[in-house]
Amino acid sequence: MEVPPGRVERISDGGAEAIRTILADLRATKFNGILKTSVFRGDVPSQGLLVFRGGDGVLAQHRSAEDLEGAAAVPEILRDASSERAQLEVRTYDYGHSSISVEQLQKSYPEAAIEGLGEPDPLLAQIVAEATQEREAYLKDLTARREQEKRLIDKEEELYKRKWELEQEYQRSAVRQRELESLRHELSAVKEASGMLMSRLEERRTQADVEIESAKKLIAIDAEKARAEADAQRKALAEREAKLAEHERELTARESLLNERLGSLEGRATTFEGERKQLNEMYIDLQKELDKIAAARKAFDERVAEAEKRDRELTLREQSTREWEAQMKEHDASLGERETALAERDKEVAEKLKDLEGRETRLAERATELERTAAEVETRDESLEDRREELGRATKKLEKLTKDLAAKDKKVAEEEREARERQVDLRRGQRELATRTKELERRDRAVRALEEELEVQRSRLKDQALKLLRAEKASQERLADLETVEREQQRRETAIARRESAAEKREKAVEADAAGLQERTDELEVAEEDLKNRGSASEEALRAQRNELGRREREVGAKEKTLTAEAETLESLKATLDEQETAFLEDLRDIEARKASLERSEADLAKAQEKLAKREEAVTAAQSRGKAQLERRTVSIDEREAGLEEHEKLLQERERTLATRTAEVEGRETAVASREDRLASDSKRRQATLDARRQSLEDQATKLSALRDRLSSERTAVQESRAELKARETKLKEGESRLTKAEADLERKKQELARIKAGLRRLR
Repeated sequence: MEVPPGRVERISDGGAEAIRTILADLRATKFNGILKTSVFRGDVPSQGLLVFRGGDGVLAQHRSAEDLEGAAAVPEILRDASSERAQLEVRTYDYGHSSISVEQLQKSYPEAAIEGLGEPDPLLAQIVAEATQEREAYLKDLTARREQEKRLIDKEEELYKRKWELEQEYQRSAVRQRELESLRHELSAVKEASGMLMSRLEERRTQADVEIESAKKLIAIDAEKARAEADAQRKALAEREAKLAEHERELTARESLLNERLGSLEGRATTFEGERKQLNEMYIDLQKELDKIAAARKAFDERVAEAEKRDRELTLREQSTREWEAQMKEHDASLGERETALAERDKEVAEKLKDLEGRETRLAERATELERTAAEVETRDESLEDRREELGRATKKLEKLTKDLAAKDKKVAEEEREARERQVDLRRGQRELATRTKELERRDRAVRALEEELEVQRSRLKDQALKLLRAEKASQERLADLETVEREQQRRETAIARRESAAEKREKAVEADAAGLQERTDELEVAEEDLKNRGSASEEALRAQRNELGRREREVGAKEKTLTAEAETLESLKATLDEQETAFLEDLRDIEARKASLERSEADLAKAQEKLAKREEAVTAAQSRGKAQLERRTVSIDEREAGLEEHEKLLQERERTLATRTAEVEGRETAVASREDRLASDSKRRQATLDARRQSLEDQATKLSALRDRLSSERTAVQESRAELKARETKLKEGESRLTKAEADLERKKQELARIKAGLRRLR
């Protein structure tokens, strides 16, 4: 809806009380005019328009993300006006030389009609309540965000606590390593004891039969030592089992810590996604701003098209003026005294139009020449009485010509009136063309400034896109590093589980070996008891048969054989003991290998923990950098929004200046219409003088040849004026070509911006 601008009556800031007082004042004064509201709803400009008649609203329109007209636009206009950031502008139609009719506006825009505003207080109260609700919702959202930030800070503190716990675990692993070293020392002591046993057994082999009892005692002592060592080994194995259980619990605790870290990383990923969504919303807002700029440019193109249309109309008018000039040249051959009237008319027109002063001077010279030629003709007529008869015939012909000229004069008068109108239109069109050329030049400058701003914005967008790409690449690399660390941790945990299962198997084998050793020690004890029993029996037999040595030498030989058999059994027992010792040593080697593997795994775990700590520090640093980048981006976006607001204010000021200029042009058109009326009255008066002077056309027939020559000079002058018009047309065409080039450059830059945006969307 386009309405006349009117005269500014009041400009004030928005607010519920301000709009109440303004509406009350307008209703009290029975105001006729318009009320404009302008405010930004977020990033979208919102403009409202109310047309008043007799202090009450009759037309309403609201333009924002969605355009509304009629009764639906009234609540939105009042909502905009109740905002403290709004600007209210009251323009009146009730001033001295105003010719604006509100009834005509109602007839022109029936779709925007409303049946009065009614009582705005309940609607304003509802709007204020909704605004307070929105403000409370915003505050709740802000508190929720702050709580989320607090939760993130708590999570970071938990991460630091977990890091401290990992360090404590590392210290505990050092303590375990020291315990393993002590176990190694114990194993070395056991090895030394087994070596001593082997040496003693070898010494016993070399001893004689007399030392069998002492050997048996030593074997018993060694067996007791072996039992004690087996008990010690069982206790050590039990302690190791307990330590392994503790290690398992620690591993489960580490798994829980890793799971918690994964949860925290997922939370950070969600925060990153939220930030990406915010950036996407910012880019959507930028897209909306660019769409608004495109709409403004579209309106500019429409205005340029209207200017071109008016230029075409001017060219058509110029063609019609040229045709009329040709007709005038044809009619000038039969015109006489009418040139004087035309000279007077041209003088009057020259007083009103400065561009026709040269033509008026030439017509004045023609009038003087005509008078001089008329005097010469009169003298010739007095001297040439013989030609009176011919003149009489000529008078009859001229009477016929006068009748024809009377009809033609009417046509010529109409054509002259049309020519004057066309000349006035032509002058007005030339002035409009001059103003439009100035406007086009100003718009060219504005377009260039916009292009420069677009270049700056494009460079900023490229920088932001590069920063986003780098941040995304860094985050992806960090996520990949974390995933690799998690995979390594899982592999190590599986390896530790396999090693633990192998250790359990080996411990079971050691327990089985210990059980075998226990059985063998029991067998040795049984054999020792048998040996003791046999030794006692042999001693009793020796004491009883000392006197019968000769007689019982065979029995002694048999006993010696039994003793050799028993020695062989003892040697077999020694071999079994040697085998058990070698198996025990192999088990000890396996245990040492397990300890070495456990140490390596613990070292790997320590390295992985160090890597995790470093990566956590890198992640925190990246988060701080990302926050700083987001703050900088928000600052740059705020600066862009401020620049866009300033640009929109400049556009509004330009529209106001255009409205004032249109009002001035309308005033000039009314003045030109009044001048045309005066010219019509003058033409009627001159027509009366022409009718009176038609009788003198007979005497001025001889002057037509001179008039033809002068008309040819006028033709040259008209041709010169046409050449000037053509030069102006060429200048206008050059300006239009420059404008088309600028528009092409703008389109190209728009396409480049679209490609950059598409690239950014693909990167998202």
